[in-house]
Amino acid sequence: MMKRTALLMAGLLFVFGCASDDGDSIGAPTSTTAATSTTVVEADPVDATLAETVEEPTTTTTTSAPPAAFPTDACDSQPSVRIGITSETIVSGGLEYMTQWSVPSSYDGSPLPVVLDFHGIGSNGSQQSLFSGIGPLAEREGFVAVHPTGLSTPTDDRASWELPQFDSDDRDDVQFVRDLLDTLTSNVCIDQERVYAAGMSNGGFFTSVMVCELSERIAAAVSVAGVTHDDSCEPAEPVPYLAFHGVDDSVVPFDGSGVSTLPGAEVAGAFFEQVPKEEFAEFAADFGCGTSADTAVSDLVTRTTFGGCADDVEVAFYTITDGGHTWPGSVVSQSIAALGVTNTDIDATQLAWDFFVRSTSAAD
Repeated sequence: MMKRTALLMAGLLFVFGCASDDGDSIGAPTSTTAATSTTVVEADPVDATLAETVEEPTTTTTTSAPPAAFPTDACDSQPSVRIGITSETIVSGGLEYMTQWSVPSSYDGSPLPVVLDFHGIGSNGSQQSLFSGIGPLAEREGFVAVHPTGLSTPTDDRASWELPQFDSDDRDDVQFVRDLLDTLTSNVCIDQERVYAAGMSNGGFFTSVMVCELSERIAAAVSVAGVTHDDSCEPAEPVPYLAFHGVDDSVVPFDGSGVSTLPGAEVAGAFFEQVPKEEFAEFAADFGCGTSADTAVSDLVTRTTFGGCADDVEVAFYTITDGGHTWPGSVVSQSIAALGVTNTDIDATQLAWDFFVRSTSAAD
């Protein structure tokens, strides 16, 4: 057993990642071959609850089974389960992706929901677990939280997620997510109808990509401080989708000004000229939604709900008037002044989980 207070560490590392002068790209290269294996290694000694005690997992090595049938009521055989926090290496397309899995202590062999939570550029999975608070929430609410870490590129040593606007031939992050889900299914009894995606900034953009390309496997999605709808986006089916964005975001400008404080943003061309709410509205159009209606959640928060969507999926965008490049309600986000104001009128993490539960219940 060992204690660590991860709040300060996670905050500082996140800022250093965003403020690095070494990088000059916000995208990441791709690959197509998908051989999957899993290596279980000792997890970083990071708190799962900001200041609670956690036990370091035992170092073992496993190889994934072939993709299993997707159970919703039960698993055909009991997968190998490691309760608590473990670090898993997923090999996809010949490349190694580090991931952090959080399996709740309440796990009893019944199929569990899964939340994939993607970090912003320059961060990593364990930091995102604390930044969003989804890692600690998994223990309280009884779901599996998975926090992958993206890869760096030859021109940028910051970990990031591949976006269609910055595609290359060196890796395929979408295929990695498929491989991750297959490997997860081989190790934990997962309810494949309750697989959710969330992300911050570059991870929020990548969550948009999940909606575009993995709508058959993602039951609902939430993007914070990053939404993109590339021209190639063609979701196979409607996906319940929620987004949050701050008006005062200086990294991903709310008005699509094209001006970003992200180091290396100049190589992104017109990427930061995207208007997040307009990008999100394109998803609403994909899902056949009709008119939108605004609701004042507080003096500083407005929820725009798109009605009449196909399959009655819920689609809504939260505008945070005083929000920076931040995660609403996050304690860690509040500690990082460089990211701007973190609105505390709402808790994006709890809203996201309630949305996930509500979306799945509505589909039943």
